[in-house]
Amino acid sequence: MAENYSLNSKFGLNVTPNKQQKQIASNEIIKSTQESIGNIFDTVTGYVQKYENVFSGDVEREINLYDRQAMIVGMNLRAAEVKRHFDMNI
Repeated sequence: MAENYSLNSKFGLNVTPNKQQKQIASNEIIKSTQESIGNIFDTVTGYVQKYENVFSGDVEREINLYDRQAMIVGMNLRAAEVKRHFDMNI
């Protein structure tokens, strides 16, 4: 009975993975890793492409334009305001 349990004998169902299965599994891991890395870079470049106006300075120019317009309108409203002074000295 001791010979049935030697260290070099196989145990259980004696199933050994095929070298092709190992190769397929490693290829799948490599492929999924490459896709993940590609998706990260696509996400970053897509973000930059989507918000290109912000990075090129177009949005800053528009903000400055609206800020100047608001300042001019405010100055005109303050200048047109009627100043009334009630004098108590009679």
